[in-house]
Amino acid sequence: MSKIRLALIGVGDMGTGHAMGFDQIEQCEITWVADPSKSNLERALPYIKKNQPKIVSDYKDILGQTDTFDAVVISVPNYMHREVALAFLERGKHVFLEKPVAPTLADCDAILEAAHKAKVILQIGLVYRYSNLYRRMEKELSGGRLDDVTMMWCKEFRDPFPPVDWFYDSTKSGGALVEKDCHHFDIFNWMIGAKPVRVFASGGQHVIKDGQNNLITNSYTHYPAKHITSTNIVDHAWVTIDYENGSKANLGLCMYLKPRNLMDEGLEIGLIGSNGAQMVAKQDRTIDISGGPDMTKEHIDTDVVSDTYSGGHTGSQKQRYEFLDSVRTGKEPFASGEVGRQALLVALAAEKSIKEERYVYLDEIK
Repeated sequence: MSKIRLALIGVGDMGTGHAMGFDQIEQCEITWVADPSKSNLERALPYIKKNQPKIVSDYKDILGQTDTFDAVVISVPNYMHREVALAFLERGKHVFLEKPVAPTLADCDAILEAAHKAKVILQIGLVYRYSNLYRRMEKELSGGRLDDVTMMWCKEFRDPFPPVDWFYDSTKSGGALVEKDCHHFDIFNWMIGAKPVRVFASGGQHVIKDGQNNLITNSYTHYPAKHITSTNIVDHAWVTIDYENGSKANLGLCMYLKPRNLMDEGLEIGLIGSNGAQMVAKQDRTIDISGGPDMTKEHIDTDVVSDTYSGGHTGSQKQRYEFLDSVRTGKEPFASGEVGRQALLVALAAEKSIKEERYVYLDEIK
């Protein structure tokens, strides 16, 4: 079977990871790389060792070369998602689009409609759906380990976004809860398995404040530290979600933790079931299950190697393999456009709830 030919659009932090990962997969060939940033290209291209892509600064330069690629991997700022995705969907190309789908529901729906019309694959970069750890967690739930999931929580306590202006402008990023926590809202939706109905959220700016000379440093990006004075996103929030089946979920976000991912802090995702059992995942590595009718305890160290590449995000390499498989077979991606839309709805409702200081019902979001 011939290789699937890929064009990579954007090679910043996320795009560089995709360049590294897809370069290792024999079933595909990287034929194009597009990015207007010379520094991004200089950083990313050395990681492409097995392919010989053509390089352009503007993605529009390859729109007339559609016979040289089959699918695109789009890793551009959120506010560009609609523009770039539609350009390729309207030309019948399969699309892997980094999360969130878009910063607004209107942009999201335009992308989903274009993919449906073109009858092509649209996979969203909700990488946790491809993680060995979270798939193991879902397997335990499917086996009845907790009976029904009645409560969930997520502690996302971390360092700031990269020091790049668009992250700090909600009109471009969608806001902190859209940009970052669409991941976690999707995990809630996936594990609870019911429709989210309403959201109440409270948040604001404790440390990274608008009009203040904020020196932003970030532990995982290649961008240098930068002073950012204009920011209209929250640096902390608590979000509560009510589900149609009566289940509840709560997310706590802190964007100013130092240092990042302390062993006893950072990311934690937990569930409680109707049988009184509890399951907790920490640091994208371990699962602990306790309680329930038999009062047992179990600690699970999951495989954190086979689903990723070179220390990348949990599930990152598996999502690439499964995207290529969907392109080859036509199978709907596990992180489909509609899955991305449902996570975005919760995030947008949370952002609206903070601004308006009230419960927001998801059917209000337009």
